[in-house]
Amino acid sequence: MKRVLGSIRRADERYGMIEDGDKVCVGVSGGKDSLLLMRAMKLYQRFAYAKFDVCAIMLDLGLKFQDTEPIYRLAEEIDIPFEVIRTDIGKVVFEYRQERSPCALCAKLRRGALNNAAKDRGCNKVALGHNREDVLETLFMSMLYEGRMNTFAPVTYLSRSDVTVIRPLIFLPEKYALSMARQLELPVLPPNCEIAGNTKRDEAKRLLEHLCKITPDAKEKILHALVNTEKYGLWDRMRTKE
Repeated sequence: MKRVLGSIRRADERYGMIEDGDKVCVGVSGGKDSLLLMRAMKLYQRFAYAKFDVCAIMLDLGLKFQDTEPIYRLAEEIDIPFEVIRTDIGKVVFEYRQERSPCALCAKLRRGALNNAAKDRGCNKVALGHNREDVLETLFMSMLYEGRMNTFAPVTYLSRSDVTVIRPLIFLPEKYALSMARQLELPVLPPNCEIAGNTKRDEAKRLLEHLCKITPDAKEKILHALVNTEKYGLWDRMRTKE
């Protein structure tokens, strides 16, 4: 867990994620990253400079049945308030709207539902379990499918819901998250989405892995390029000669 907590501290100190008096809601999907974040945030309470409270919420999308009892037991074991909120997001995306590319709409609805639920429970921050690879895959997806240079921010204030979204695991390599999930025997749930494994994100993941075969430390270098903003050399920072 030392590597995980070190990654959280690095992100927290660099981007000012957690402040005194915060109430942080961890968004739990049932995957390895969010469960690891839930456990890690409870431990981080002991070491963080700021004093904060933490709880966890999971959205039931109304797709396949998921046995969440093991997650309830984990939450009770580490003393984190946890609840599952039932939604019709799955029906909206796959039945009512019948989206051909449902990921964007699903993500938007999930974000809205989670942020509103967190706000209703007195939370001012929502913590998501995106790891280093998620950052890089989102960058590739933005470039390849949207024609722009973009990825999600470490800290984002959302004025509409009046909550701040933080991503404490952005510096943690996915392999460490997977290793810790196995070591801690976290109750990871299988994907409940009908198109899991066949999304644009999966394509970006495969592309990133291919780059690593050519340049083994490609992930570290791309992330460093994102963090090292003072050395950006994009066109908006270049002076053109007359």
